[in-house]
Amino acid sequence: MIETFKIIEAIYYTLKKIEIADTMKLLKLVYLADKYHLVRYGRTITKDDYYAMEYGPVGSTVKDVLNFNSISLSNAEYKYAAHLLNKIYEVTFKVNESAKDAELEMLSETDKEAIDFVVEKFGNESQWELSEYTHKYPEWYKHESLFKNKLTKRERIGTEELLSLLENDPLAMPETHINVSRDILLGRHD
Repeated sequence: MIETFKIIEAIYYTLKKIEIADTMKLLKLVYLADKYHLVRYGRTITKDDYYAMEYGPVGSTVKDVLNFNSISLSNAEYKYAAHLLNKIYEVTFKVNESAKDAELEMLSETDKEAIDFVVEKFGNESQWELSEYTHKYPEWYKHESLFKNKLTKRERIGTEELLSLLENDPLAMPETHINVSRDILLGRHD
């Protein structure tokens, strides 16, 4: 089940680290943090539904939160997002000053570890650099011709597909570890 409040906290925690970011950059950083966490621990941080879209993989609920989509978000989720996140331009965010020291009750230590790692490795990249980087992952790349030929707007990405890695990927773990993570994800662990 998607955990919208946790997604809001993940976005907030990311913004606390990088101070200001646009929608696309936040979408990519949360996606990479979800991949990192899935590869290491057998679950994503957000449990979001992912789609390949023109500019790369997108978590649908992360996108709804960043759009302050009052149709997709409950009243409580909308208020929580508005409390923690400050939309300062059309697509640019920073932490809401009144929530600077908010207690994050939903994020585990490993969730924070994943976000910290991704911000350290990718936080200085632009949204376009992150988009280009995420296009290399098989879960997006396999749909590239559909996007180039304008044959689709989005294609579903299964959570197990997020276990894919690139050559020299900073998210990489040994194959045996990834197999354990896959077993955890699929409920095949003891």
